[in-house]
Amino acid sequence: MQLVADEVVPLPKNGLQHVFHIPTSSFYELGAEGLVVLEEVMRRGGLTSLNDLDHLSHITAEDRHGLVEDMRRLRLLVPEGERGQPGMLRDRPAPSESIRNLVLHVAHNCNLACTYCYADHGKYQGKAMLMEQGQAQRYIDWLFDQSGEHQNLGITFFGGEPLLNMPVVREAAAYAREVAANQGKSVRFSMTTNGTLISDEAVDFFEEIDCQVTVSLDAVGKQNDRLRPFHSGRGSYDMIMKRIRPLLDRRKVAARVTVTRKNLDVIRTVETLLDAGFTEVGCSPVDAKDPAFDLRGEDYETLLANFSELSERFISAGLKGQLYGFSNIKNLLKAIHDGQNKEYPCGAGLQMVAGAPNGDMSLCHRFVGEDEYVLGNVEKGGINREKRLQVLSDIRLDQRSDCGSCWARYICSGGCHHVNFLFEGSPQRTYMTHCDYLRDWYMLGLTTYARLVNAKPDFFDSPLQASGPCKQ
Repeated sequence: MQLVADEVVPLPKNGLQHVFHIPTSSFYELGAEGLVVLEEVMRRGGLTSLNDLDHLSHITAEDRHGLVEDMRRLRLLVPEGERGQPGMLRDRPAPSESIRNLVLHVAHNCNLACTYCYADHGKYQGKAMLMEQGQAQRYIDWLFDQSGEHQNLGITFFGGEPLLNMPVVREAAAYAREVAANQGKSVRFSMTTNGTLISDEAVDFFEEIDCQVTVSLDAVGKQNDRLRPFHSGRGSYDMIMKRIRPLLDRRKVAARVTVTRKNLDVIRTVETLLDAGFTEVGCSPVDAKDPAFDLRGEDYETLLANFSELSERFISAGLKGQLYGFSNIKNLLKAIHDGQNKEYPCGAGLQMVAGAPNGDMSLCHRFVGEDEYVLGNVEKGGINREKRLQVLSDIRLDQRSDCGSCWARYICSGGCHHVNFLFEGSPQRTYMTHCDYLRDWYMLGLTTYARLVNAKPDFFDSPLQASGPCKQ
């Protein structure tokens, strides 16, 4: 017998007796004795014989043998040559794999002038323009024509501000529903909006098509106004809260918060928005490549402290059988519970692409305007299959040498492609500034998960629905 501990993260603090198996993203409760045996093997650097554990006399020889066998079966203990071998990664693209989700850029224009906007105030390094109805229909035809056996498709209306082009949004939704009915498929709709143009008619429309709406709001009151003003400089917060009131009263609505150096008090923001009636609130660090907004080391520490407190509130609610609407921890817990074990951080290019008004189809909504990551054009046959597969091969996790030894690599999968591209010049290179923050965040997720399954084992019997494909 020559066994070593596989790549694992023990969680022995605060009475926890759990371990996270890195290669398979599996989560196990070992019990006190199992954790002692595993940590002893790790301390020794390996196990040549069960006799190596004889000094653990408080555990019977029979129990020590049983624990070692159990850990061999779970791959927590493996022959040295098998250490770190990944499990079955779940998202490697097949050549014939079709797209299921389309982000439709119906408006390359915006009525706000957000101070940190990566999308050039909705123009994506081009000129302001709105998608024409015929173009939207071409995209929808392409989505359904290439969908193959997929029965459930998704369309996200995006911008800029999509409600600047409400007539095309209406026509596109009606057309997609008609095509879906004719083909015996279903289509679901979502929209990300700044909320300034929401009307009673828009709310009726959202109900009619059962559209999942996410509203971008970064803070409360004047703090939000400084980050998300109109082009005139006038603040937007009061108008948005007034305009979305009927929507909050009638539907489940998510809020999306971009966190900059100027709005780090996310506890107040999340609590205020939940109290206002949002079902859930998600927060994402800004990526502006601007030192006035991008977070620094101490800012990440502040953000993590806020996230830790919000996670405590999630736990407190969960122990009462309630779901607290902090979507960051909810989505992370779902990933841990599902054993997320992936080569890619998101569905960009795998299950989802973005379509611009000019017909270009990009890796995702954030890459619109970047010629190198245009995968095809809807007016010229759609996605170029060879280019798509080549791009996906280039940005796969195993192509990132700086991720190979990170314990969080199969949860993180290298981080957001566009963030890496923005800061490092290529999605193939990892933006290391994020890494310490992300590792600490994932560790918080693991301990939160362990605490919940310890205190309320049935918490995960009800499925946690992910909030959406992307929070960047």
